[in-house]
Amino acid sequence: MDKLVTASAAVSDTPSGSTIVLPGPGITGFPALLVAALRALPAERFTLVCPGPEALGDGVRAWLASGQVARLIIDEAGPEDGRIEGVETEYVAPALLGQRLQAAAAGAATFLAPVGTYARPAADGSGAMFFGGDEFGPVPALVPDLALVRAAQGDAKGNAVFADALRERALTAAKAARRTLAEVDELLPVLHPRHVQLPARYVTAVVEAAKVRG
Repeated sequence: MDKLVTASAAVSDTPSGSTIVLPGPGITGFPALLVAALRALPAERFTLVCPGPEALGDGVRAWLASGQVARLIIDEAGPEDGRIEGVETEYVAPALLGQRLQAAAAGAATFLAPVGTYARPAADGSGAMFFGGDEFGPVPALVPDLALVRAAQGDAKGNAVFADALRERALTAAKAARRTLAEVDELLPVLHPRHVQLPARYVTAVVEAAKVRG
């Protein structure tokens, strides 16, 4: 099945209030065409999830400044100047944001984490468990409505390969989200099965990245 479409077509059915994960906000991982297409929509009140220490690149900051994003979720280990006027910012404990996405990617609704560090105890004590004398509580998985990933190579079916620095986060985000849009730098007729990192079944639509003219 050919999933190659324009960026506008790929994002056309994204409603207001959607939660969007952007696993590679840096220059090499920023899906500029897809973000530009989303910014052109009348949709608003997006929640943007940006795992990783380089969460707020120039492209993300411009998107936040547009007023289309109402809420930002980033790692506590991210930039100290993460607060953007008019955008509610939620800082998540280092590693926890990734774990919540990993749980969603695995199909789990929740997972256990140490109370006081990652999990909050329930008022009635429900859900609490003890291991080795330590209390653990449930933490919900984070299931984004949409993942935007930038692939180094891919084919029209949706199979994709990522730059090494982006691979782990991109794979997790793509598998966690309800829909995944892949912006591909080098579109190949066929991607050899041995090279595939993200299988086509996880990708909803493919967009060819803009060519940089020298």
